[in-house]
Amino acid sequence: MYENEKQILTQFEAKLHELIEKYNKQKEFNDRLTKLINEKEESLDKLQARYNELEQNYTNLKQARMISLSYEEVDSAKEHIAKLVREIDQCIDSLIKKQ
Repeated sequence: MYENEKQILTQFEAKLHELIEKYNKQKEFNDRLTKLINEKEESLDKLQARYNELEQNYTNLKQARMISLSYEEVDSAKEHIAKLVREIDQCIDSLIKKQ
């Protein structure tokens, strides 16, 4: 019986070592996955920050464009008024010359 118990104990130790080895491999694999997840989360955070920055820049650009269009419209209106004033002056000059 002693030999049988020794054999069972040896088999148990072998299976225990195998189980410990599998556990260590699984633990290493989980550690690598955790590290990869952390790297991806950091990358995602950076990309999200960059996206927010670009979105803010786009909003600012749209606002600047709207302002510049307003200035262009003012300039265009000034030019149109100046043209009308010149035409009126020409009409007045024509009337004065006819008298």
